[in-house]
Amino acid sequence: MQDRVQIEAVIEKAVCEYAQRRGWRQRKMMFVGRRGCPDRWFMREDGQLVIIEFKDPNGKLSAAQRKEVRWLEQNGFNVHVIDNVEDGMAVFDAWDQE
Repeated sequence: MQDRVQIEAVIEKAVCEYAQRRGWRQRKMMFVGRRGCPDRWFMREDGQLVIIEFKDPNGKLSAAQRKEVRWLEQNGFNVHVIDNVEDGMAVFDAWDQE
């Protein structure tokens, strides 16, 4: 379990640094009194918001996380579950191509 947490932290750190270089600010998020909040919320000055739940390559969403991600998607939020650095970088590359 410890290795999985470390791998997830490496992925999260690399993607956060990449997003910052591309002009995104980010915040580590938590819901008070509730589980399931995606890890990071990325914002740009133009009002764009990207929400990411980071997992290690073998990680699975908890039931609370699945429910929250589904609700966010159904309500039009841009939410991603990322388990590797390349996919995380691609999320922000796609925004620059729009």
